[in-house]
Amino acid sequence: MPKRVDQNHREIVRALRQVPGVTVWSLADLGKGCPDLLVGYRGLTVLVEVKTEKGKLNAMQEDWHRRWTGSPVIIIRSVDDVETLITAMNAEVHAMAQATAASVESRTWQSGMHQDYLNDLPKEDHD
Repeated sequence: MPKRVDQNHREIVRALRQVPGVTVWSLADLGKGCPDLLVGYRGLTVLVEVKTEKGKLNAMQEDWHRRWTGSPVIIIRSVDDVETLITAMNAEVHAMAQATAASVESRTWQSGMHQDYLNDLPKEDHD
């Protein structure tokens, strides 16, 4: 028997799927406290629990969230929350890209690869 979903479940799934690049899998039928949605976007994956404006986690959901060792489950209550989630995911991707670029630049400089770059410059540019 399929698990009951909150009234706004379909609306939130539809809003997520309208964002280019977002994939959404409903996990609602799994029950046993498992979050409702698996959302992928720009290389990130988040678990989402859909709740109405005043909805609360039941005991099984609270237990599942407490035992889960991955990233925290995101609770979404409205289509406005979808926009907030996508904004946060974009910020996370941007931060990861900056950290990766800084790490690559640091490793490149430390490994001596910078010398190849300097050798290609006219002498007056790096003396």
